[in-house]
Order: sequence, then C-alpha cells, then structure tokens
Amino acid sequence: MRAFAVEYLVCPDTGAPLRLEIHKQEDGHIVEGELISTHDATRRYPIRRGVPRFVDSEQLPSEQRDTVESFAYKWSRIPNYAHEQATKSNREQWYFERFGFKRGDSDVRDLLRTAHFVLEAGTGTGVDTDLLARNFDGLLFGIDISSAIDLAYERLRQHERIVLLQADIGRLPFRPDLFDVVSCDQVLHHTPDPPAYYKRLVRVLRPGGRMLLYVYRIKGPLREFADDHLRGILTQAPLAACLDFSERITRFGRALSRLRATVEIEDDMPELGIKHGTYDVQRLIYDHVLKCFWNDDYDFMTNAMINFDWYRPLHAFRYSEADIRGWSAAEGLDIQHIDVSPSGISTIMQKLHSQDSTQPSTG
Repeated sequence: MRAFAVEYLVCPDTGAPLRLEIHKQEDGHIVEGELISTHDATRRYPIRRGVPRFVDSEQLPSEQRDTVESFAYKWSRIPNYAHEQATKSNREQWYFERFGFKRGDSDVRDLLRTAHFVLEAGTGTGVDTDLLARNFDGLLFGIDISSAIDLAYERLRQHERIVLLQADIGRLPFRPDLFDVVSCDQVLHHTPDPPAYYKRLVRVLRPGGRMLLYVYRIKGPLREFADDHLRGILTQAPLAACLDFSERITRFGRALSRLRATVEIEDDMPELGIKHGTYDVQRLIYDHVLKCFWNDDYDFMTNAMINFDWYRPLHAFRYSEADIRGWSAAEGLDIQHIDVSPSGISTIMQKLHSQDSTQPSTG
C-alpha cells in the first residue's frame, strides 16, 4: 500500500476516517502497519505484506469462510490464469463481447475516459485489473475477500495507480459516491446476499457513474436440477473430493468436445429452456443439462478448476433478466447495455442520483 491511499479509505463499519500508522516500508510501499479509526481507536485494521486487511477470514461466518477457502484453493491451483497469453486473450475477448466493447480496449477507454476513481470488486489474482488500469489514468482500487489478493499484490505492486485491499463487498471501506466506475464481474453471485451486496456497491458509486456487473443466469430445468443435486453433494465434500469430481467431469466435457458433432433440434422446447437450431453436442449438454466445461485453448487443470469454480463454492446464486432489471430500477440505475447468454447476464448501468448517505447495516 502507498501512503496516499489512506485519504480515500474509511472504517467499513462506521464510515469514520482512518489514520495511518507505519511499521515498515520498502520501496515506497507500506508493507506493515495499521489503519486506525479516528473516532474509535479500538477499530484497527492491519497492513500485512503490503495489503490493508479489512477482513479476518477466521472471523467470517462459516458459510462465507467456506466460499473464501474454495476460491483460495482454486487460485492456488491456477495462479497464472488469464495472465499467460492463451488464457489472457481468451478471457479478455469474452469480457469485451459480454459488455459490448466491440473495439476492445478502445471502447473500454471511452467508458473510462473521464473516470478518476474505479473500483474492481472481486479482484481475484488481478485478472481484470490490468485491463481496467491500462485504459484510464486515474486510481484503481481492487478488493478481494480471499488470499488471492496477495497474488494480485505481488503481480501488480509496482503499478502506482493500483491500490489493493483485502475487503468484503458487504463491508466496503469507502465513503459514499466515491467511484466513477464500479466493476463486479463474476463475483456478486458468490456473496451471501447478492441483492443486499449490490446495494452496497451502488452506494459507493457516484451519481452519473457506471457499474459493470455479471451474474449467473437461471438456466433450464434439467441444468438447474443437475446443478442443485451435484452442488448439494460437492459443497459439503472435502476440497480434494470436489477436485476429483471436477477432473472427471472435465474429461467428460473433453470427450464430448472431441466428437466435433452437432445435432439439429427441430422444435422449440420452452419446457426445457431449449430453442430450435443447430447445436454443438458438448455445448448443448453444457448449457442445458450439466456443467462440463472444456476449452481446447486451456490446459487440463485450468478447465478442471473452471468446473470446480461452479461446483464447490457454497454460494452460487442464479438470476433472471427480470431480477437484474428490478435491482437496477429499485436503486435508481439505468441499464445502458445488457447481454443475456445461457450462462450469465452482463450489464452496464448508470446511477441517476445519490443514495441515502446513512451507513448501511452490515448485518
């Protein structure tokens, strides 16, 4: 962490300003220290290994701690996902397509052109952090609840416009209306209460600011049944057992993909959520029956951990387009772009007015 960042941080529970106490510095970074509430000195947040810690994993509710541990395990197995070229280009192209950035970086720069402060809510190992930071000249705050933030910090610590924090979307250490853009991509659905956490993100977005959001979509009944059945088993299983299943389902997906086969469905079957048309067999099963991800551009473990990402985390909520439109309308945001795919819903929303400035309950 760099010292200038403290002026933008507040106590996540009370909203009080924080003062900085430095214990150790290296190359302009505060690697050890504390952030202390100016209104209540008992509220203290350590800085360890260069990262302010607004989360103590041991103090999280057990259900939330389980999800955090699942993602820490995932990133420990594929720490270079979307940082080496094969997965990076694939991941960025998918990002551009979902959010309607037809010109790639150029459209991202246009969106961020006037932004001074951007929040990436759910940084992971920094997958989207480079993409956002390279396309604007302001200050990017990245938060993640898991230990993946340490991998992101080691990768990005020399970037002077990136500030990384270990923090929970449910307890954001920022004042209201701070950010010009908030990005929460593939994260909100893993929180304990996505509608409530969405409201907390809206609160730190300034009037006129934009939010980029992706959440899982509710799928057809066959896929929903399989998801609920398997997740009911695997969210309770040891990590190693879930990895074993993820590897087996990955080999199944690979075998289907290697068929290079298509099937023609002649009629719409709305009862199953399937429309008429020509389908690749692997994609038909993946989208409508059973998650069995496979991508030839990725190595086996990356494919397996993408399946693990779905089956193991305790929280993995799914929503309809109507749900997301309802959230937006209720919080005074206007949807400017929406993309609805079999797997998820990507939106860009603009905040039309300021919210109540009262500090929300953290529940």
